[in-house]
Amino acid sequence: MKQLHFFKDYLTEKYGHPLQRIPLDPGFSCPHRASDGSGGCAFCAESGARARHLHAGMNIPQQVQEGISYARRRYHAEPPYIAYFQAFTGTNADTGTLKRVYEEALALADFKVLIIATRPDCLPDDCIQLLQELNKKYEVWIELGVQTAKDETLQAIHRGHNFACTVSAVTRLHQHGIRTAAHLILGLPGETRKDFCETAEKIAQLPFQAVKIHNLLILKKTAMASMYRQGLVQALNEYEYAEALSDVISILPESMLLMRLSAEAPEEQIIAPKWWMKKGQFLEMFQQMFQSRQHPDSEKNSASGGSSRFQPCRTEDGSYTLYHPQYRQHFHSVAGARTESLKKYIEPGRLNELLENQSSVHLLDVGFGLGCNACAAVSAAESVSRGFLSITSLEADLQVLDAALSLPETSQTPIIQALKKNGFYQSDSAEVRLTAGDARQSVQTLPDHFFDLIFLDAFSPDANPELWTLDFILQLKRVLKKTGRIAAYSSAYPFYGALLEAHFHIYLSEPFGRKRGGTVASLIEIHDLQPLPEKDMLIAEKSTAGIPYRDPGLISNRPEIRKIRQEEVALKRAQGMPKWYKT
Repeated sequence: MKQLHFFKDYLTEKYGHPLQRIPLDPGFSCPHRASDGSGGCAFCAESGARARHLHAGMNIPQQVQEGISYARRRYHAEPPYIAYFQAFTGTNADTGTLKRVYEEALALADFKVLIIATRPDCLPDDCIQLLQELNKKYEVWIELGVQTAKDETLQAIHRGHNFACTVSAVTRLHQHGIRTAAHLILGLPGETRKDFCETAEKIAQLPFQAVKIHNLLILKKTAMASMYRQGLVQALNEYEYAEALSDVISILPESMLLMRLSAEAPEEQIIAPKWWMKKGQFLEMFQQMFQSRQHPDSEKNSASGGSSRFQPCRTEDGSYTLYHPQYRQHFHSVAGARTESLKKYIEPGRLNELLENQSSVHLLDVGFGLGCNACAAVSAAESVSRGFLSITSLEADLQVLDAALSLPETSQTPIIQALKKNGFYQSDSAEVRLTAGDARQSVQTLPDHFFDLIFLDAFSPDANPELWTLDFILQLKRVLKKTGRIAAYSSAYPFYGALLEAHFHIYLSEPFGRKRGGTVASLIEIHDLQPLPEKDMLIAEKSTAGIPYRDPGLISNRPEIRKIRQEEVALKRAQGMPKWYKT
């Protein structure tokens, strides 16, 4: 079986503990930017990957001091350290300047390792000879910007060199005893997983000792941002990237060290992708995926019916969620699946209050999913031990029950097992009935004005518009008691528009996992939640952003529903309605 060998572990074994990188910007810029005024590579940010705690104009001593202080504050890092010339092209100067800058930095702290990020076309012979001399005293690594082995892509992203240049550079460095790491980007314009694998095959034949692999980040004020707006490139989500990454690593030699497996940048600079996962969550998920692919017939991999259709993810509160590849979304927020159920559904739905004041409470759970919301509601009923809770759950895909049982959660297991066996669960405080099938048809069989509370937890309106249309909302209004509430995590304007057309009052639940809060809708005014701000109300009412999805017969497919809305938006725009209402 292929194992993952991380650079961090290699350093720990060699030096006794992980070595923290101290990022440095020598101020060399990039020859590709300077030579033709083009701005350089299409993906490169204005700062040239300069560490966020460094500022233009800082000299090397200031950078070393600030870098070590930052490493101690954030990572509790102790010497020795790695001197990491990260920004722009770390060898873009004459040999005399390089020698002066490198030696100045290395003398300022206890550095054992020197890593220099550079381009394969910026390594003249005298530079390599300098690196060879430094390598006698320090462990020198060259992080070589390869990106891809496909020359057509290199030309498209305005890289300024071909793959033959990479072959020459790594060969010459290897001949002089210099360790090298290939920096690769997955997701470049026009490339597929086949292209990624072909790059990996070529890298595997070269004398690289390590690899640093990134997903493509599309950053503001880059040429790649323009390509993205033109539809020439699409960003990979977490699972698409994880699968491609697994393919690539499986091809590389097992001895190759992994320096990094995902990209980072300040959130405000990222246009796409907008990942839900944090770095640690992604790494954990990827390692699980990679290991399961090494054991395709293992019990763990077949826990959900022998399929890897749903991918697990441990969320920040310790509970688990799954990723749905069809919708390209998680079932719950990776900030905390369990906490989201409380903050977006149980608390704003005032379920505990209902249970304390009524002998029976009827809850409609639209989108059972992994059962987080229904199980949280049962737990609330059992803790209150007064009113009896009756839950009607609607779910189109019963495979989620097997997927839920595959997770390392135990508190929900009895409920999920009972629902899987006979579609029904009952305790002294609550009951859950699971109805399989399209919720749009199931809801039409339910009685009028019956439910005290509705949980609407479908996938997002843009991915799953069927359950956010005005027509479906009107069905929910029909089955909701006059004093009841609808609780949902979504704050999308088409959803607001549908609620307003159905004459609901709209309120906000507190934000969790993102800046915007969830939504609570009621047919009567309520006073324990914040009303929808006037600005959002005007956007929903007076701009095409708030035009709801429509599904008149409650049978339309996703493309048809989107088309109906697109046509309505086009018509309203032609009549003078703005895209966004601005006060």
